[in-house]
Amino acid sequence: MQSRGIGVDRSSSLLLPLCSPHRTIPFSSLTSIRGSSRSSSRHAAMAAGKKDSINLLVVANPATPELCVLQKLPPGVNIVATGQTLAELSQQLSDEQWGSIDVMLNCGVGKNAGKREDVQEFWGRLTGLQWLHSASAGLEHLLFPELIDSPVVLSNAKGVYSHSLAEYALTCCSWFAKDFPRLLAAKAARSWDPYDVEELRGKTLGVVGYGDIGRATAVLAKAFRMKVVALRRNTTLAEADKGVVEKIYAPDQITELMSVSDYVVASTPYTPATDKLVSAAAIAAMKPNGVFINVGRGKCVDEEALIDALQNRRIRGAGLDVFATEPLPADSALWGLPNVFMSPHNADRTKEFQFESMELFVQNVERYMSGQELMNVCDKRSGY
Repeated sequence: MQSRGIGVDRSSSLLLPLCSPHRTIPFSSLTSIRGSSRSSSRHAAMAAGKKDSINLLVVANPATPELCVLQKLPPGVNIVATGQTLAELSQQLSDEQWGSIDVMLNCGVGKNAGKREDVQEFWGRLTGLQWLHSASAGLEHLLFPELIDSPVVLSNAKGVYSHSLAEYALTCCSWFAKDFPRLLAAKAARSWDPYDVEELRGKTLGVVGYGDIGRATAVLAKAFRMKVVALRRNTTLAEADKGVVEKIYAPDQITELMSVSDYVVASTPYTPATDKLVSAAAIAAMKPNGVFINVGRGKCVDEEALIDALQNRRIRGAGLDVFATEPLPADSALWGLPNVFMSPHNADRTKEFQFESMELFVQNVERYMSGQELMNVCDKRSGY
């Protein structure tokens, strides 16, 4: 085991991967994340008293690299098992131990991730579970009826991925403003062909879904001296957003927002309420030189209507990190469109993103054990 770089967690008899001694995590980006205002009475009760010890179940491949961060968990945290399936976990847990689990962490990426169907299979055994934390921001791949209907508090990693996605969104804006495809074509042809470029300064950025990602995008856009308008359910502008956003639109005003925007950034989570929120009518309302950028979820957009608008040059272009079907099918028309900048849903996959997500969980465990309110409590029925 030692030859594979494994170490012993101080608060558990289980083995955890060792973090590189050179790895650094920017705590400053995490400590600014605060909890949701949608806290339930169950949530308030959880925060009412201090806890000397808790039993933690980790749902992930035990070889997941970022699990090394769990070595920073406070004393009193007992990791009772780590695995992905009922079969794996049942080898480590008796019926009594299943019932003693207070907290569950669902984490990992790709083959290392905890899967909804596996969690659903052993859900009924978690009779003492109080809190489930997802190391991802999106919840559509985790939620299931029994979880939604239960009193278990659910939190997520909202905020961890926001800045990298904001950077991506502004990269997409610059890609079209400076006409990078033309530059690349001229370079390939060894052609010296100067042309006028466009500034982002003074252009209007419309943000569809003004949550953590949308707010980070808006702040970055202001550094480019862009005008920012945004859409969200709560149209009251918070004090911290004054000076960043000039106007807030309600969801039923999406066509109006898109009609006044030069660049539209969608950053909405996927829920039944946001299914094709960016509709054919909304896309049709865009300016002829408008650019649509999606860093939220592909199913929040009428993709067929978007493709039609791009093919017929009714809008200038699109920057897409997410798609209605992933992986994007080989026969999708998007692959062949020259006015589409696209990436395989990896704009938030920085070198540190999963490690930062685990750091957030460690901070939340500290709050949980000290009787403070949890950060990033989700509304399970709303889906975010």
